[in-house]
Amino acid sequence: MGRWLDYVMPETASAPPKARRRYVVNGSLAGALAVLATLLVDWEWVPEPVLLGMVAALCWLLWEFALLVKALDELQHRIHLTALALSGGVLAILTTSWAIWDVVWPLPDILLAFGFPGFMLMYYIALFFVSRRYA
Repeated sequence: MGRWLDYVMPETASAPPKARRRYVVNGSLAGALAVLATLLVDWEWVPEPVLLGMVAALCWLLWEFALLVKALDELQHRIHLTALALSGGVLAILTTSWAIWDVVWPLPDILLAFGFPGFMLMYYIALFFVSRRYA
């Protein structure tokens, strides 16, 4: 796998080759299904069992990510968990702030389904900054 993958999937940059290959294949497939679920969740013609199947895809993505982090060394493990904690905290603050501001000034509604992609975006940003701390 080329170095270009470090830019597309930065969480795999320091993983052992076997864990990296597994996550790239399975994580990409599960992630694509999760993004599809996010796009389809607001459409009324999509049957509910399909959307419930997408929850299974999110669980699969989480499982693959857990296996990837488990395969990392101690420092990388700490970096990824710190980035996860930071991104979760920032997302909690932003969504709570959005709800508070919505009471004061009406804001456009956001779908809860966009919470996961927002979390992943914040995770990548936090991973960049936390990784630089140990570089």
